Amino acid sequence: MIVEIQEEDVISRCIVYDNAFENDVHVDSFLWRFGPAKEDGASHESAVLRRLAPEDSDVHHIGCGIAVKKNERKNNPPPGKKRKYYCGFRSSCFGSLPKSGDGYLIDIKHLPEDGVYAHVDVALTITVEGKSARANRRTEAGLALAEQFGPPVPHRCECDLEDEHHPLQVWGVKCLATDGEVLWPALTS
Repeated sequence: MIVEIQEEDVISRCIVYDNAFENDVHVDSFLWRFGPAKEDGASHESAVLRRLAPEDSDVHHIGCGIAVKKNERKNNPPPGKKRKYYCGFRSSCFGSLPKSGDGYLIDIKHLPEDGVYAHVDVALTITVEGKSARANRRTEAGLALAEQFGPPVPHRCECDLEDEHHPLQVWGVKCLATDGEVLWPALTS
């Protein structure tokens, strides 16, 4: 059953290395990296509806599954730079998220996918013409979304605890601090 997302609902975005990283540091501009449009004319990314995945461990479980699937699609690369690692998530109140901007529209809906009932589809439709203008709007929309998301909640999946190449092992939680933000106090004290 599809649920309607309410203004007060919280959604979380999983952080996967290296998709959301630049030069080994998580950056806002890569939290939402919208690719080319699909057949429906929109670019799609995913999030988690916290009302349906209320515990942090629920989101971590989903994020770990995302990394596993990405690695399977790449024939399970060995530990290191070519491997995908789940590193945690960031959250925002749905009501604070932009739904449109100059040259784009963002549609955010609950849409279960791949067995994940809490999955949210974030669809970006670009309303301007021209390759460069469209690419700029994709970046602008991703940044507008990312700016509304709070600090990361770091996590290492159980399957990665012994992996010395996991970003949180190599660089520590500071690799998740974006734009000078402070990570959860318990992690920095």
